[in-house]
Amino acid sequence: MSRTAIGAIGATLLVFVALVAVGLRTAERDRGEIRARLAASKQASLRDAASELANDVEKIGEDLELAAALMTQTADPDDRARELHAITAITREYAALELRDGGGATLARVVAPDAPPDILAHATAALDETSRLAVERPGVFRTSGPLGADDTDLAWYRVFARRSPTNDDLVVAVVVDMRPLLARMRLLQSPTARLLVVGARGRPAPSSDPQLAEAVRGLDAGPPAPALAALMAAIHARRAGHFAVDAREAARVGLVREPAVAVTAPVLIEDGEPWALALVVSTAELRAQEAVVVRRLLRLGAIAAVAVVGLAAYFVANARRAAALRERLRQADRMAHLTEKADKILDHIPTGVVALTAAGTVSAANRWLRDRVGAELLGRGVAALVEGPPGAGDELARIHRDAIAAGAVRSRHRIELVLGGVTRRVSVHAVPLARPLADVHSLIVIEDHEPMRAIEDQVLHSEKLVTAGQLAAGIAHEIGTPLNVVRARAELVTARLGREHAQARDLGIIVDQIDHVTRLLTQLLDYVRAAPQELTAVPPQAALEAVAALVEVEAAKRSIHVNVECDPALQALAADPGQLRQVLVNLTINALDACPPGAAITLRARAAADGRAVIEVEDDGEGIAPDIRAQVFDPFFTTKKRGRGTGLGLWVVAQLARTHDATIELCDGAGGGTVARLRWPVRREAA
Repeated sequence: MSRTAIGAIGATLLVFVALVAVGLRTAERDRGEIRARLAASKQASLRDAASELANDVEKIGEDLELAAALMTQTADPDDRARELHAITAITREYAALELRDGGGATLARVVAPDAPPDILAHATAALDETSRLAVERPGVFRTSGPLGADDTDLAWYRVFARRSPTNDDLVVAVVVDMRPLLARMRLLQSPTARLLVVGARGRPAPSSDPQLAEAVRGLDAGPPAPALAALMAAIHARRAGHFAVDAREAARVGLVREPAVAVTAPVLIEDGEPWALALVVSTAELRAQEAVVVRRLLRLGAIAAVAVVGLAAYFVANARRAAALRERLRQADRMAHLTEKADKILDHIPTGVVALTAAGTVSAANRWLRDRVGAELLGRGVAALVEGPPGAGDELARIHRDAIAAGAVRSRHRIELVLGGVTRRVSVHAVPLARPLADVHSLIVIEDHEPMRAIEDQVLHSEKLVTAGQLAAGIAHEIGTPLNVVRARAELVTARLGREHAQARDLGIIVDQIDHVTRLLTQLLDYVRAAPQELTAVPPQAALEAVAALVEVEAAKRSIHVNVECDPALQALAADPGQLRQVLVNLTINALDACPPGAAITLRARAAADGRAVIEVEDDGEGIAPDIRAQVFDPFFTTKKRGRGTGLGLWVVAQLARTHDATIELCDGAGGGTVARLRWPVRREAA
């Protein structure tokens, strides 16, 4: 064999060995990157699940705060029991509610109809402990451990307690079935993944994988498990992290004997005790992929020893195809996540609600009922809701009459009514309001059992509907949060694809539609709460003159003169300019509506003895009757004719004043009219 051939063979072998070494190094590097991406992907999913769980648990704290506020408003045991019963009816996972004083004595108690019969007997110790802890740490709602062993249904129940923020001697505690809250955690489980849910007391929840839960419990007694120990240390330190798990530890938690990755995410709960989530994921599938890649590299190395140029070209083409495939997989994951979020937003409850006047005629109906009846309902009687021959709606009218006569809820379950030409099996509840509004004295609630036969019958209480506006605002807020997430993800995908990509137009449509929905939600929230304000220095003279200019045309039409009086020595007001203008315009428009032609309205600002500013809107109108003066700031209360007012103007004024740490009161004017008096904080100059 010639030296040239030997040299060629040697050079070929050297090239082959070099390519194999490069391939093995590349495989090792890719292995680390793939594991890092796997850990990042699982940690992102875990963070989403932790955020949702935190929101669910914080909702319990908000309900306890609402219950405590309601309990503070009344001392009557029956009223308190009714309030607690209304809350258990709204939230199905609440098994029992208790109201206690600061010494631990029970003042009121209700148990949900579908709760286990002996739930209070098992929860007594936890109720005592959490109520005591809530008294010791005001402002924080406390959580108990599971009420029973892990292999019993009681392991799903926990007790939450919170002290009233306004009454130190009241504590509200609730026994909660955590199964609905932890049900979505099952989405993280798979044959190659093990989930651990750690409660506020550090114990694994029943939704945890049994083998993983047993492994972390036996860390001190069993063989060394550094990855699991580091995982639990991160959980106790309330921080996120990811760790490499060797094959022995992976087998210990029930996975195949291959290396795994473990990730953890804290569930940080505002005003509550933290929880934690952890996930151990096997890399067995990655190993199989790695083996395929290694074999492919070896074959390509053998070919490259013969034709290096062809191999280089092949590697370039293969790298491009792999990059395109990874990009398509990433896009598919993003779109799947967006679809899942959209499905959650579109969830709704199919129930019809009709508001009735004192005369028994319809004053309002929700969309569910309008879509099915398909007719104009306003002004019609109760019986007109049901189609069919004469007398078909008599049963509905009789239920309503019985409820009005008894002054209590009356229900009929699983009766047949013809709605929109379709015979439906429904439950009907007639609800007389304890505190009726001007055009809403009672409600008819119709539950359709055709699409959801498994829904249990519920009794609606009048107290539940008093807070319907606040509940609607909370729902709108919860919808807005995932919408912002969807929009951010769509913009992220657009940025990565580029504006010239074929999918960029579709992603732009998604962002536009989300912005449209967000605007609608913002308009809804403006009716029930004041938007966050940015306080600046607002000159009082300019603010009053701007309001006078805004109403000048309307005042001229009514022959009413608007005067402005302002103390020149008064300091600038601390206010959001737009919200201050909204307050003053609403008060001035109300004054215009109350004044006859030829009257006068005075906008006045002066300094008060306590350092605040006093802003007054005084009119020469007919005044406000003393017996209704206390109600004018209630939502939906109005003395205007039907169709001319919503009853929200003065309520919004009161909310905006409260957010500025200001107060408002209505007084009789010197000339027989009304004075709306605001005590507003001024802008303090920095020393």
